[in-house]
Amino acid sequence: MMQLETNILGVFALKNGKIILKETFGKDIPKIAGKIRAISDGVVEEEKKVLKELSDTGNKKIAVSNPLRFKSLKTGVEFLQAKPANLFEISRTLGMQDEEVRKILRQVNTEISRRKLKEIERDQLVIQAVKSLDEIQDAANLLNERLREWYSLHFPELDHLVEGNEAFTKIVATTGNRSGLNEKNLLLDPKHNKNVLESLKTTLGVDFTKEDLEAIGKLARPTLALYDSKSEIEKYIEGEMREIAPNLTELAGAQLGARLMAIAGSLKRLAVLPAGTIQVLGAEDAFFRFLQTGKRPPKHGVIFQYPDIRSAKKNIRGKLARTLAAKIAIAARADAYGKNFIAPKLLKDYKKRFKDLSK
Repeated sequence: MMQLETNILGVFALKNGKIILKETFGKDIPKIAGKIRAISDGVVEEEKKVLKELSDTGNKKIAVSNPLRFKSLKTGVEFLQAKPANLFEISRTLGMQDEEVRKILRQVNTEISRRKLKEIERDQLVIQAVKSLDEIQDAANLLNERLREWYSLHFPELDHLVEGNEAFTKIVATTGNRSGLNEKNLLLDPKHNKNVLESLKTTLGVDFTKEDLEAIGKLARPTLALYDSKSEIEKYIEGEMREIAPNLTELAGAQLGARLMAIAGSLKRLAVLPAGTIQVLGAEDAFFRFLQTGKRPPKHGVIFQYPDIRSAKKNIRGKLARTLAAKIAIAARADAYGKNFIAPKLLKDYKKRFKDLSK
């Protein structure tokens, strides 16, 4: 029976240890590394070529080291399990010295490791970026709390009239003195603008000196810069996620997709998680409480941030989260191990389920 062997030297058809057919990879290290990485997920062209020749000459059973890798091929050939052939025995048949082969092997392993590290860097950069968003938000909110309390001595009514932290910070940072407020620099909707300007006439706040305003400005401007930084990092995450995980991004959104990756540890780790685990990622504390107390388990974790789930009726949130988690699992696998853009179909299937549950 023929044996198909693929290694750093190429693809070989062996019979009783002798080379019958071969397709070598050459000596280009990056090319060899690419081939070796490719066979971890599928079948390379050189293998298909050798297999076709073997099939055309009547070989219906071929021994390989990993039969599952060839499962998707429609060749009419039955693939059977076999031990890998000895690399050095093959290389000696080709007239190569052992040391030469060891050198190629080292170089290929180094190149593969380098590529993996490069991929991990992009993956991990996004994870670090999305983690920084929470820290920036926490820092900005803490500073805004102090800013509101401080500025309320000057214009206490503004604290109640402007709920948004970023909008409040922008008003203080750009205007400062309450007497300088007008419809143009308030940047609020007409109704809120009117309420703020009306409150100016009867404010209970004290007057601030020039030094007071300069001091509070030194807090307001860096706080505003944090909100600007958050916005820029969000744009960065959006761009990177569309490159790294286009299916996940299209389906779940860049930020939610990045958060799921961050909790899982990486895109590939997310890709191997079952849908049930993805559904409750981010709800670890609630899940541990369930294990300890026997109370109801969490129905969703960070996936609750998805607009459809957050706004859905309570009785269907769990089902929606389960459906979305299943689609996310497929999308993550497609991004981690393939190149096909399948998000539109996944999104369509999810929207249909959402529509059915919402009736």
